[in-house]
Amino acid sequence: MLLDHPSDGLAAIRTQFGAIFVSLELSRSTWLVTSLSPCKGDKMSKRSM
Repeated sequence: MLLDHPSDGLAAIRTQFGAIFVSLELSRSTWLVTSLSPCKGDKMSKRSM
């Protein structure tokens, strides 16, 4: 098995990605945009439009 980071055991979900994740929640009155980037660690950014 190839690992991109050292690990003490097998994990069900890989936590180290070199990617930005974005989600959109759309409604008629407001939109909620959330993002998670590797440089900010575990902190998720939320914006309401």
